[in-house]
Amino acid sequence: MRSFIVHIDRAVGRVILALAAFALGVAALVGLFQVGTRFVFQQPSSWSEVLTRALIVWSVWLGMSAALRGGALLAVDLTYRLVARTPYLAVLRAAVACITLGFLIIVFVFGIDVVYRVRFQTLAGLEISIAWAYAAIPTGAFFGILAVIANYLDPRRGEIETQL
Repeated sequence: MRSFIVHIDRAVGRVILALAAFALGVAALVGLFQVGTRFVFQQPSSWSEVLTRALIVWSVWLGMSAALRGGALLAVDLTYRLVARTPYLAVLRAAVACITLGFLIIVFVFGIDVVYRVRFQTLAGLEISIAWAYAAIPTGAFFGILAVIANYLDPRRGEIETQL
């Protein structure tokens, strides 16, 4: 089961990170378009700011899974350093994984609820359901859950071990 989860994470993680990078790249291009139309041509577009915001939200929530997979939990790095060479490291790793999973499960459940509640509202300027923008929350949380489980089963914490 462990190798299956890690294998799925590797395959899915690359795609998710590529999608996050693509969304951020498109957001930058749309933002550049917005600046050009607003300040050069004095004719701001009605859709570019909304699309840029939605793409940045998607890139952050999708990119979060890559950060979680790499063990990038900045708030616990100091604690990891304190217990790195003690028998409590396994307990700390399990506690961090469980707390992070608990948080992401809550975000996932409430994210689905929010997407359901806003499904009839539209994004101004784009005339599509705002649920498409809010769907980044449960989607990112789902892939974050997979990343936390994969990181627990196959830890990637090289940056901490090299600093000890």
